[in-house]
Amino acid sequence: MLFGFPSRGRSSRYSGFTLVELLVVIAIIGVLVGLLLPAVQSAREAARRSSCSNNLKQLGLAVQNFHDTKNRFPEGRVRKGFKNTAAAWNTENISWMARILPFIEETALHSQIDFELSPGWGGNNAVVMTNAVKTYRCPSDGGKGRVTWKDPTGVKRTGGAPNNTRFGFGQTNYLASGGDSFQLGTNTGNALTRGVVMSHDWGTAGPPGKDPGSLGMADCIDGTSKTIFASEVVIGHPYLAVNSAYRTAAGIASASPTDNGCPTSGAPGTATRNQIGASWFEGYFAQHIAFSALMTPNSRLYDCTSNSNDMAFASRSKHPGLVQCVAVDGSVHAVTDDIDWFVWRNLGNPADGNPAAFK
Repeated sequence: MLFGFPSRGRSSRYSGFTLVELLVVIAIIGVLVGLLLPAVQSAREAARRSSCSNNLKQLGLAVQNFHDTKNRFPEGRVRKGFKNTAAAWNTENISWMARILPFIEETALHSQIDFELSPGWGGNNAVVMTNAVKTYRCPSDGGKGRVTWKDPTGVKRTGGAPNNTRFGFGQTNYLASGGDSFQLGTNTGNALTRGVVMSHDWGTAGPPGKDPGSLGMADCIDGTSKTIFASEVVIGHPYLAVNSAYRTAAGIASASPTDNGCPTSGAPGTATRNQIGASWFEGYFAQHIAFSALMTPNSRLYDCTSNSNDMAFASRSKHPGLVQCVAVDGSVHAVTDDIDWFVWRNLGNPADGNPAAFK
């Protein structure tokens, strides 16, 4: 333009982007977003995994403080308590996670629990169990259940959902080690007592703390740094409502990395109350208390149970290729799925005479 007049040979109209140019720009933006999205998701998962690791650290410290106070580990659950010694299935059955609440800064919630209430969980207990406890939840797991997974035959299966009517938001992603066993033992002399928690049968012997069957640091003969206290599970992971064929000490000896005594196919159990990790409070079902170290992390084998003592459940997580666990000494470890089966079961058993080290 010269002196306000259009220059000869040039258009006074603005020429915008052509359709082809717009498509090219959009394609470039799409490629950049595609390249950036995995990095963003990876960063988010790293943050969630860090938060999960911190939860496990808090559990480890809580158990140590509980032990300093009580001189024992928390009971996995208590059966045949003071008020009802006749029917084990109708007594307290409150899990170890409820017992360590004061040591994770949940004293107010702990004070509302009646540990001698029998039968069932009425009164305040029915309200307490519905509370979400942040320390008991891994942020990588939405906790809604309905988990999809391929069974050993390659068929995609969908797990059930926890009973939100009963448990509210009270699910948990952390279970204690039941050791290299598929059943919870009932005392220190039981051949199935191979982990750090068990099913205590107080009977008429008196209140908790006076029973000679309590487990503690002294029982970790292999070393507290070489014994798992707790690890992760995925809430509502598919399981079969049948018992493992290996339910005795002799049967457990038949277990292998590729055989846990559970069927290899079938429709998952749908009972909402029975789902894995459904409750941090209720200790009636083993799948709310303990996992089995006879199955490697994120095992390709089916989990299974139909009995309140059976715990053919692997440690599992939403973290790709690994689970996180906390040792009795409070140290947190990330364990990959390809860990040697014997090493994993040795880490789960505090006194098998085969101390194994975390990598």
